[in-house]
Amino acid sequence: MATQKPAASRNVRVRATAKTGAETGGSINQDSLLIYIHGVGQDEPGDQVKLKWDLALFGRDMGERSRMAYWADLVRPEVLRAGYSTASRAGDATPGISDIRQAIDEAEVPEKDQREAFRLATGMLESMGIETRRGPGMRRKILPLPSWLRGPISRAFIRALIGDTSAYFFTPGMRKKIRARLTEQLRQVGSRPVTLIAHSQGSLIAYEVLSAMAEEGITLDALITIGSPLGIQEIQDHLQPGYLEDGSLKVPAIVKRWHNFADPLDPVAMDKSLGSDFVPAGLIQDQLIVNNDTRFQWRFNPHSAVGYLAHPKVRRAVCDAARIDVLSRFVIARDVAERLDSASDERHPVLIEVLEPGYAALDENEDTMKQLEHDEQSRLEKKHVDDVPPLKLEHRITQAAAGLKKMVGQKNEAAACIDPLRRFVSARLTAGELSAVGMRHGEMRVYAVWRSSRKAKLTGRSMRVLKADAALSSFSADGADITWAVLDTGIQAGHPHFDGVIKEVWDCTKRGRPVLVKDAKDADGHGTHVAGIIAGQAKNKKDGSTRAERGVAPKTRLVVYKVLDDKGQGEDAWIIKALDHIAEQNENVTGGLAIHGLNLSLGGPFDETVYGCGFSPICAELRRLWRGGVLVVVASGNEGTLQVQTPDGDTQINSAMSIGDPANLEDCIAVGSVNADRPHLYGVSSFSSRGPTSDGRAKPDVVAPGERISSCNARYRGEKDMYYEESGTSMAAPHVSGLLAAFLSARREFRGRPDEVKKILLDSCIDIGRDRYHQGKGIPNLMQMLLAV
Repeated sequence: MATQKPAASRNVRVRATAKTGAETGGSINQDSLLIYIHGVGQDEPGDQVKLKWDLALFGRDMGERSRMAYWADLVRPEVLRAGYSTASRAGDATPGISDIRQAIDEAEVPEKDQREAFRLATGMLESMGIETRRGPGMRRKILPLPSWLRGPISRAFIRALIGDTSAYFFTPGMRKKIRARLTEQLRQVGSRPVTLIAHSQGSLIAYEVLSAMAEEGITLDALITIGSPLGIQEIQDHLQPGYLEDGSLKVPAIVKRWHNFADPLDPVAMDKSLGSDFVPAGLIQDQLIVNNDTRFQWRFNPHSAVGYLAHPKVRRAVCDAARIDVLSRFVIARDVAERLDSASDERHPVLIEVLEPGYAALDENEDTMKQLEHDEQSRLEKKHVDDVPPLKLEHRITQAAAGLKKMVGQKNEAAACIDPLRRFVSARLTAGELSAVGMRHGEMRVYAVWRSSRKAKLTGRSMRVLKADAALSSFSADGADITWAVLDTGIQAGHPHFDGVIKEVWDCTKRGRPVLVKDAKDADGHGTHVAGIIAGQAKNKKDGSTRAERGVAPKTRLVVYKVLDDKGQGEDAWIIKALDHIAEQNENVTGGLAIHGLNLSLGGPFDETVYGCGFSPICAELRRLWRGGVLVVVASGNEGTLQVQTPDGDTQINSAMSIGDPANLEDCIAVGSVNADRPHLYGVSSFSSRGPTSDGRAKPDVVAPGERISSCNARYRGEKDMYYEESGTSMAAPHVSGLLAAFLSARREFRGRPDEVKKILLDSCIDIGRDRYHQGKGIPNLMQMLLAV
């Protein structure tokens, strides 16, 4: 059996027991039970809806620990049989002027009152965010109608605009049938405690059922309502058991904790607060949150159930009520799970991490694990009769990729972009396919499904700051015999600055293995600018005059990996593909390393609810390279300032804990930026991200010149525009990469020993008198490093 690997994230790998998948991988209370009740417009089977809610809340199938009180089949059985989407889906309807007139006609409003009714009803639509021509004096309030008019108008609106709610309130016998679904689920649990999660119309059903079951001895840990219309007066008018004498509704006696969540733009939860409408006052805890589907501009749906459930605050409330560890083992990461309610044909980039042989899946016990591995080995033997290799991770990667291709079908295989990597399978999957992976993770040997996060670029005076000019003269520290990888937008290989220093250029943005590029171009130019800071040297002008521009280690050989597209954007999967290739190059060389270090002048935000700080998929792969002898230099990020609104207008403030990913990795050298001319006077650049990391470690490690740095121009046309200036930690990081390449060229015995090199680097820095979390150890000093050893 393989030795235990270090935990790669908060998603801590644990040995499964003989219990079900819902019972393993965390501290789930054996007595807790989750009951869901969905809202309007549901057009999927109940088991699929339950799985989506499980994945959104917990990142895994909860098995028998959760149940769905499903009622959509009672209202629209023909829709479920046909398998198409209904037009009554909440949030999709866009009523207008014609709907108002139809509602008034159906309500038989007297002619003398129709103008007033039309004015007030139009105001209701505006309160829902629907544009209408609004007359003077029109109040932005939900159906602010007089009592004689409110009833018929609200009934007409419910019938016209919300089909499922209309059926519940007005179809004879339907209310009783729908309520029976939830009542049956609650009665089956006996004395076990229950956490009830209700979305949209489900909150109406839950309220009425819990009110009617007050004397049945049910133990309710909490009621969680999301996107609830319970605050709307016109909905309350139709509720049972109705009002108290003072006009308030009573919280059901068995409800001791009630959390209500609403998005500011949710058209169903038009009245966001329930606390003032129900007695006793103060029992309901109302919280405004931004539904995850609201912030995705490519799919605006502030009423999405999955979007609500994937929100950290909703997750925390559910986990606290049900006594479930919010950091317990998951299969689908939160930022992937929040995509589960997206359009059926929309594809999302993900990284599927495959379990190495010897590790149990979430829902396996040790005997099951051994049997599955035996079956895998048997299948392998049938394919390799003469020479049977042992079961390896690469076999599981191949099997997982084949399983995904079968799942998406030949018709969708190209769109799915299934791409086997060393430890992951990169793919673009729909919400339905993601759910299927979550359900079949055990047989597919999936450890976790991560989002393939977007990464972006982080937008000669500097040599003396690093003492690189003196080191070149005194120690011939020029980078000779050192190879450095640059992972960026590519490189303009024809630029004269790079004559003789470019070893290879690989494109990792396409499906399949990296492609070797001849006559490489760089449409964005960022990678060319970065590479020119590390290596290469300006050529003399045609008139014989010399230019000062050169790389910190001019003779360093460069292996360039295009991992960002022509707009400076990329995915984790592309970067990991390049890291895999670097690892392969080093493994195929005897007696040293093919690539001694790498530069990453790119990064992205860090979500602490998904993985531990410094333990994202990219960080895990960089850590492996570091431990294999490769120096890793990363830009700390350009998020050092935030723009905020004040009474005096917008202003910028400096932000702590702004270190991005993967700069928050411990096994790397994270580089911030300082002024290139007078670093002791001007100090750390205002834009430079600063620490500490979210888990309390000091970052950046060092700072280097990053303001107005002159380097190669990928769009040059002649001698006058060969170089241009740019600022950012993207420019600071390659200064340190070049410095380390120069050091290794003069001190060969430290090649392949990154921990020792990092210590020498930090111990030799020049302190510029700024905060440790801003400057790190200070500015590297190449002369001090060389003299120290």
